[in-house]
Amino acid sequence: MERQDPGVARVVDNRPVSTIAPLAAWTSLHPAALAWSEGGISVSPTSHEAPARSAKLAAALAAANTRWGNPVDADLAAWLGGAEVVVTGQQPGLLGGPALTLVKACAVAAEVVRRRSAGRPAVGFLWLATADDDLPEMRWARLPAGEALLVAREEGWERGDALGGLAVLGDACSGLLGSLGAGASGELAGPAVELARACFAPGTTLGEACGQFLGRLLAGLGVVLVDALEPELARAGAGVVQRALGQLPAVTAGLQGQAEAFAGRGWSVPIRVAPHRLPVFRREGDRRVPLASRDGRCPDDVLAAHARVPEAFLPNVWLRPLLADAVLGTHTSVLGGAELAYHLQAAAGWELAGVGRPAWRLRPHVTVVSPAERRLARQLGLELGDVLRSSPPSSVLPGRGVRRRLQRLQGGNEQDLAALVAVAREELPGLVGDVEATAKRMQGSLAWLGERLEGASLRAAETQTGRWRRLRAFLRPDGKPQERHLSALAPLLRLGVGFAGQLAGAIDPEHPGMQVLGWEDGGPW
Repeated sequence: MERQDPGVARVVDNRPVSTIAPLAAWTSLHPAALAWSEGGISVSPTSHEAPARSAKLAAALAAANTRWGNPVDADLAAWLGGAEVVVTGQQPGLLGGPALTLVKACAVAAEVVRRRSAGRPAVGFLWLATADDDLPEMRWARLPAGEALLVAREEGWERGDALGGLAVLGDACSGLLGSLGAGASGELAGPAVELARACFAPGTTLGEACGQFLGRLLAGLGVVLVDALEPELARAGAGVVQRALGQLPAVTAGLQGQAEAFAGRGWSVPIRVAPHRLPVFRREGDRRVPLASRDGRCPDDVLAAHARVPEAFLPNVWLRPLLADAVLGTHTSVLGGAELAYHLQAAAGWELAGVGRPAWRLRPHVTVVSPAERRLARQLGLELGDVLRSSPPSSVLPGRGVRRRLQRLQGGNEQDLAALVAVAREELPGLVGDVEATAKRMQGSLAWLGERLEGASLRAAETQTGRWRRLRAFLRPDGKPQERHLSALAPLLRLGVGFAGQLAGAIDPEHPGMQVLGWEDGGPW
């Protein structure tokens, strides 16, 4: 793949535009992932003889996706026939999890279309990390409503309390949807809210709710949903887990070596190396239990127990992608920045476990601009880069003339005062302290006047600032990336349940930058 500037945004009709701002200004990115996107790190794919693709797994995935409203029988038949595989993954979450779940899934769908159009059979997979137990990461939902940001959380969901896919929903989602008021009605928002209400009803497990919600949104896009708790996954991947456990000291050494390399470059280390722990958990009911190593090795009784009942064990963060790549036969993995960083740290594991290492690709990043935001931006006269500001640009506020004169006064006053201090130092050294103190008081007075000016300007521009707040509530909620901070339902409220198909057609799956994609009334722009 040709390296591309990760800060460049583009519009739907493929017209490239100049860099609005570096990607780091839009979103946080692990420095290892940034170095990768800029060509500073390179890890080549490797090949190993892949195990036969499991017909039993295909049948299980077909049944689950059919139940979720995403019939993929033809896609799985192509998979069994050797089609190329494009994979991404994400934890489940309330109302579909963060909006980036749809971004990643639609990037996979777009890549599948690209390959099929070139005559290469391809199938996409979205791995739902239902075996994770970091419930605080999964228990939130956020939706914009006018100038406000509505937030809901499942109370009592704490880390380790349950596997994410088996956590039982309370009334957080239904309460949030009920608080939308008029925002829950309308031709586009109404069906989206009803779908979310049906999927995330109290008493439903989070894994089932996300499967139903995402399955209906992604239907027909060539993306197979994978529940990480599916027993046939563990059975199909038993061999690679056995090999990884057998090579545990070497894998641990590789992880530690890369951790030291990361630290040597001043980077945070994504995977904490714990030689006293095994990279598998024992599944006990709706929880997972950590297992101890024996002198850094896997005990024989654990190996034997896993060989007998592989579905009773769950992989950890670095073993999970090895299992997925071996079982699915991955050709390309579409990864977020943090995921790419821990893949880079664990790179030696694929070779040691005898698994072909696929091509790794930093995922696209997306900011969706709906017709409402486009109208607000036009009314305010804003450019795209202005949404990165924490306050409205001065151009949209009254008092521009006063502001210009004050800025000129501040600039000229600073020069004059500096000249006065210099003359005093030369002619009357005893007066320098008084002159400097006076200069500071004058500068402080002008700074205070500037603050008063901004406050008066804001009060006089309540209409404009209200528009600004509504714009930011959707595009930069709480000053954070839209795709990370809003729930997957959020763009559907403005663009309808067909949004995923539109996004798959608009997104460039090979460009890792922030793609600012705008929609006009009646269709994509």
